[in-house]
Amino acid sequence: MLRQFVLASALVSSISVSAQENTEITPTTVDHTTSSIAPPNPQPYVRSEMDWVSEHQVPSELRDERCENCKGRYIDPLAGADEGVSIDESDINATATSTELQGDTVLLTGGVQVTQGYRQLKGDSATINRATGSGTLEGNITIREPGLLLHGNKADYTSETGEASVEGSQYVLHEQHLHGSADALQRDAAGLIHIVNGSMSYCSPEDEQWMMRADEIELNIEEGVGTARGAKFDIAGVPVLYSPWLRFPLDDRRKTGFLWPDIGSDTRGGLDVAIPIYYNAAENYDLLYTPRYIQERGINHEAYARYLGPLIGQWNFAGAFLASDDRLEDDIPDLDDYDRWLTGVNHNGLFKRRWRTRVDYTKVSDVDYLKDLDSSSLESKRQTSLLQLGSVDYLGDKWLVGLDVQQFQTLADDIREDYKKLPQITASYRSDKTPFQFSPIAQLQYSNFDADVPSRVTGQRVYGELGVSYPMEWDYGFLRPTTKYRQLAYSLDESTSFTEDAPRAGVAVAAIDSGLFFERSTSFAGERLLQTLEPRLFYLYSEYEEQKDQPDFDTAELTFSYNQLFRQTRFSGRDRLDDANQASMGITTRFINEEDGQEQFSASLGQIVYFDDRKVRLKPSSAPLDDSKSEVAGELNFSPNERLSLRSNLQWEIDTGKVNAGNLNVNYQQDNGGVYNFGYSYRRPQTITATRDITEQATVSTYLPMGRQWSFFASMSYSIKAERSVEDMFGLEYDTCCWMVRLLHLRYYDTVPGKTIDFNNPDLEQEHSTQFQIVLKGMGGYGNRVGGLMEDMIRGFEDREY
Repeated sequence: MLRQFVLASALVSSISVSAQENTEITPTTVDHTTSSIAPPNPQPYVRSEMDWVSEHQVPSELRDERCENCKGRYIDPLAGADEGVSIDESDINATATSTELQGDTVLLTGGVQVTQGYRQLKGDSATINRATGSGTLEGNITIREPGLLLHGNKADYTSETGEASVEGSQYVLHEQHLHGSADALQRDAAGLIHIVNGSMSYCSPEDEQWMMRADEIELNIEEGVGTARGAKFDIAGVPVLYSPWLRFPLDDRRKTGFLWPDIGSDTRGGLDVAIPIYYNAAENYDLLYTPRYIQERGINHEAYARYLGPLIGQWNFAGAFLASDDRLEDDIPDLDDYDRWLTGVNHNGLFKRRWRTRVDYTKVSDVDYLKDLDSSSLESKRQTSLLQLGSVDYLGDKWLVGLDVQQFQTLADDIREDYKKLPQITASYRSDKTPFQFSPIAQLQYSNFDADVPSRVTGQRVYGELGVSYPMEWDYGFLRPTTKYRQLAYSLDESTSFTEDAPRAGVAVAAIDSGLFFERSTSFAGERLLQTLEPRLFYLYSEYEEQKDQPDFDTAELTFSYNQLFRQTRFSGRDRLDDANQASMGITTRFINEEDGQEQFSASLGQIVYFDDRKVRLKPSSAPLDDSKSEVAGELNFSPNERLSLRSNLQWEIDTGKVNAGNLNVNYQQDNGGVYNFGYSYRRPQTITATRDITEQATVSTYLPMGRQWSFFASMSYSIKAERSVEDMFGLEYDTCCWMVRLLHLRYYDTVPGKTIDFNNPDLEQEHSTQFQIVLKGMGGYGNRVGGLMEDMIRGFEDREY
C-alpha cells in the first residue's frame, strides 16, 4: 500500500547501514542494454517506462472493467513478491561496472543495480558515505517496491534521520491506480512525503482527462491522508477549479476535513446543497457536521457523532436543527413554532459476554420532518412511527433476563399511537435442546403499558408459560413433541371499555412436529445434484378459554404464509391465547449441487386442516373462524447460479379457485455489472387478517450498461389497478477511466405504507426530486445521495468503490 512509499525512499539508507555492518558489496559487470531490473518471470507483454500496458496486451486474467474503461492498466512486475521477510534482515546485493573505496566513501559507477529483499534500485552512479550514513544516486534512477515505482534524476538521503529527496521524479502507485510527477519528491524526518510542484491523477497516462496540480502535496502514509496546497484541477488540460487547501483520503479511513458536497433539488424544498465537514478526533470517536442549504426552507444544521469504547460499547448520536422553516410557514401560517429538529441515539454494547445493552431512540419536532427533510431514501420518508427503545439483557448459562423500555412517536395523524412499555421484564430458560433429552420450557414476562391518550385503557400484564419438549433427531427425520401451559393475567386501570379490572386466562398446549428426509442422486444439464423430499406433519392442540374482556396492548394476527403452517400461535404479542385443534401437512423438495453444496432449487407446498372452529379473535366481537381448512401455501426458490435468482410464494383458496396472495421476484446480474429485476405482487382480503383493499402491483428496475462508458438505470412501481406508476426513478451514468457522473430523477406519491393511494383525490400531487453526482476517481466526489437511492431502488445494485 502507500506505506511502501516511505520504505522505498529509505532504501538507500538501508544500503548505508548495512555497509557499516560489514555487508559485502560485490562489484560485477552487468549488461547495460537492460533498461530496468527484469522480473523473475518475464511476461508476454510490453510495459511502458511507467509500467502501463495497453489493453490488447493485458493478459485475459487481468482484464476487468477498469482495464476496459482505461484501455489498459498498470502491471507491477513485483506483484506477489514475498513481503513476509523483513527488509532489515535481507542481504544487499549490488552490481556495477566498477567500484572504488576511498576511505569511508564507496563509489559505484556504470549501471548500478541494488536489490534487498523485495526492493530494487537502479542508477547510473552512487556515492555512499559509510561514516555519515548519507549518499547520492545520480542518473536514470529507478526505485521499485511491490505497488510502487519511482523514477528520477538524482536522489540524496540521510540514513540517521531517514530524510531523502528525489529530483525530477515520476511515480506510480499501482494498487491506487495513481501516477504523477514532481520537481522534487521529499521524505522528512517524520516520515511525511512532500511532492513539490507536482501532479496527481487517476487517469490513464495515455489520456489524462483530469489532473490535480499543486504547489505542494503532502502524503501522510501512516494516517492515510493527503493534503494539497495551491491545488488546481485541470479538465482536458483546461484549469477549472482552484483550492488554496484541500485534504483527501489515500485509503478508506475517514479523515478530518471537508468532504465533497451533495447537490440536488426537489419539490419539497428546491435547491438542496449539503457540505459535510468531518472531524476525526481519535481512533474510537469522530464527528460529522453538515451545514445544508435548502432554498425554500433555510439552513439545516446536521451533526452525527460516533464513539466506541471497550466497556460501554458503540454509540451513535444524530441531531439536526433548522431555525424557522420558511416553506413550512408559507404552507401552514397559523403554527406557533416553525423551528424543526431531529435527535437520535443508537447504541449496542456487550460487557464480559454477559451483559448486552441496546438503545434505539429517534424523535423529531413534527410528523412531517422526515418527509420534508430526509432525502436519503424513500423508505425513510414513509416511516409511520419512530422507535424509542432501551434494553438491558443478562445472558446467563441457562437463563436470559431482559429489561426493555419502549415507546413510539407516531408520524401519521390517522394511525393509532402504539402503547408504551414502561417497562417490560422477561426471563426465559435457555434450553440446549439436546436430542433424546427432556428440554424444559419456561418463560415469565411482566409488562406495564401506558398511553398518552386518556381514553385508552392502561395497566399491567403478566404472561408465563411452563412446559417440556423431548426432541428426537435421526439422519432420516425428526420427532419433536411439546407440551406446556400458558397463563395470562392483567391489572387494568379504570376504563369504561372493560367490566373487569383483573381478567385472567390460562390454556394447555400440546404439539407434535415430525418430518422425514429422503434423498437421491440425479443430474441436470450436466451437473450432479442431490434431490431431497421432505414431508412434514405438525399437529397443534390448544384449549379454548373465553377472552372477551381482555385488552389488546401489543398483539396482531399474523399474515398467513407457508411458515405459518408450523407455528404454535396465529398471533404476535401476548394478549391472546389462541385455541387450536389442527394438523398441518407440508412437503419440500430441494436440488443441491453435490460439488459446492449450493441449493439451486427448492419448492414447498402445504395446508392446515382445522378440526374445530377458532373462537379466539383479536376483536372479541368478531365471529369465529369456521373454515375447515386453510388456503394452500406454497414457496419456490430457484438459484441455478450466482447471476440468477427467483423467489415466489402463493396462497391459493381451493374452494373458490382464487389466489388470495402471491408474489414473484426475479433478479439477474451480468458479469459487466448489469442488474435486471422484475417483481409482481397481489393480495386480496384474507380470512385471518384485517380487511384491506385488493392490491396488485408490478415493479421493474435495471442498471443497464450501454457500451463501455454509458449506463442507464431505472426503477418503476406500477399499480395495475390504477393503471399508473406510483413511484419511478430513472437516470444516466457516464463512466470513464478516471471520472464518473450520474444524473437521477425521482417521482413518487406521498403515501403511507399499507394504505392504498386514492387517485381520485384532487389534492393528490406527485413529488419530484433531481440529484446529481460526480466522482473524480481516486479523489472522491460529490452527490453521495445518488448511490444510496440507486441501492435502495435497484435490488442487487452495489455502488462501486473507485
